[in-house]
Amino acid sequence: MDHATHRVGYWLPKDKAIIREWVATIVEISHESRYSELDPTLVAFQHVVDRSPLLKPLSNNMFTEAANNDSRPFRDREKPRVKDFESMLRCFNVLMRRAPPWDDAEEKSGLIGFPFNAVLDTAMGTAAGYQFFLDSDVNRCLRAIITKWGQYLQHDKDSARVLQGWLSKGIHEMEKKGNECGDGPVTKLTFVQLYQCDPSAPNHGFRCWDDFFTRKFQPGVRPVHPKENPDDPRFIVHACESAPFQAPVRGVQRTDNFMAKNQRYSLQDMLDSDPMVDYFVGGTVYQAFLSALSFHRWHTPVSGTILSVRNILGTYYSENFYQGLFGGHADAAAPNNSQPYIASVATRMLIFIKADNPAIGVVAFLAIGMAEVSSCEATVAPGQHVKKGDELGMFHFGGSSYVLIFRPGLELLWCGLPTAYPGPTNYHVNSVLAVVNN
Repeated sequence: MDHATHRVGYWLPKDKAIIREWVATIVEISHESRYSELDPTLVAFQHVVDRSPLLKPLSNNMFTEAANNDSRPFRDREKPRVKDFESMLRCFNVLMRRAPPWDDAEEKSGLIGFPFNAVLDTAMGTAAGYQFFLDSDVNRCLRAIITKWGQYLQHDKDSARVLQGWLSKGIHEMEKKGNECGDGPVTKLTFVQLYQCDPSAPNHGFRCWDDFFTRKFQPGVRPVHPKENPDDPRFIVHACESAPFQAPVRGVQRTDNFMAKNQRYSLQDMLDSDPMVDYFVGGTVYQAFLSALSFHRWHTPVSGTILSVRNILGTYYSENFYQGLFGGHADAAAPNNSQPYIASVATRMLIFIKADNPAIGVVAFLAIGMAEVSSCEATVAPGQHVKKGDELGMFHFGGSSYVLIFRPGLELLWCGLPTAYPGPTNYHVNSVLAVVNN
């Protein structure tokens, strides 16, 4: 499958017709008798919406607005679709007992790595959807739904059934992604050579979906660079296996209009009004996104001491209004294009690291949840010393985007980043990102 058939991160196909076909199938399945009873988390969500004079009309208006802006041929519009809030809940009810598959349909058309997001499609980009998915009660309900789904993915062996497809039909795409760095492939390793697993065991030894998704690299596959002197304090490395979203942004302000068409970074919002905000005003932000086919653990970009770790609760399906119907190009993966925006509103994990190199100072690492892949787990604690390349934590059930924030006055020479965006789709974790030039 050609990576060009997917949006950034490989989470959803670029061809919206593929998404509509997939959603139509889920709508049909949702009417089967085995799904007649809604999960309690969905019942609670429905009660919250039904009792709210604000949320009730928004919950259905977002689907009406999406339908009114539907430019598909009439024949395509006759296919089953998510027409209202109730049908959305029924589709969610199906997805809560399913892991993202890679079967014949995915091999032919494209991976649906954001199944809940796909069901919402353009509804989340409408005016009503924009209001609905910013609401705190809505996000509280969504958190309960995603947590319940996560329990299935983490603890239920049934979630591992889809791995047969991933480890047969999808394995070559995962190998391709794992061997890429920058402008092209740099290695020719097999999946077994790339990742810790047991090829002699069922599903390569992965017990459940999340066990597979949070897999680790084999020892030595991602060494800290530069390899000849990994402890050199001047070098800052990539914190995630990822691709840069845009060129590093300098002179970031305390507050800025991150909801505008030209999204900016607003430190106060990104850092949730943390006392460290003033330290970074005028500094530099680097943002990159993770691939659905890749590695989803975070590693420290510098050696230093963990100052604080904060899990910031936020939104799950809020996107920049200008990336939705208001911007004239409704996009089912608009959160991909809203990454600077979601850095300020999405559920995220914030970790401050005081670098051993005094020239670097404190670095802020921000892991940003996107849609249903918003379970961010830190594996470090305040006061802990970490060595460059050590693990900081991970995304569960998927991946998303991350940000590094550097202090003002820190001069960095960026290494190997593209001159135009979007650029290469993968840079190795622990490879050199920048060199301190102070």
